[in-house]
Amino acid sequence: MTLLGNARIRFGWVKAHIGIKGNEIEDTLVRKAKTDGIPARLPFPKSYLKNQLLQLSLSRWQAEWETGETGRSVYSIIPKISNKQLHWSRECTQFATGHGPFPSYLKRFGLHSTDYCGCGEIPYTTQRDDHLLYHIATRNQAHNS
Repeated sequence: MTLLGNARIRFGWVKAHIGIKGNEIEDTLVRKAKTDGIPARLPFPKSYLKNQLLQLSLSRWQAEWETGETGRSVYSIIPKISNKQLHWSRECTQFATGHGPFPSYLKRFGLHSTDYCGCGEIPYTTQRDDHLLYHIATRNQAHNS
């Protein structure tokens, strides 16, 4: 941590802090700074360091998420990572990941003969989410009519 070149900081020692552990440490550092000069690094509270590590981790995770080659269908839905828990239904998770009762997924494991959509129009892939959304919207409209 560096101090601003034009900042005027004065340290003082107050004897009334005797017996308070945090203040004793502070007093020791102040006395040392008066004789040895201001240290280049000051100790930080554990909570500050923990928060800094969290922010660094999230930043690195976000960078990897943005440049990664896998999970692109999920990235199109969740481009910004977070350490907050998402409360998605099973169906939403299956749709986002493509790991569900979809022709391309089932064919991959030999459980379906073709990867074509049930309508027969196009091969179903998770990159064709717009086609699946069309079917979901059509089904919902028919159900609500």
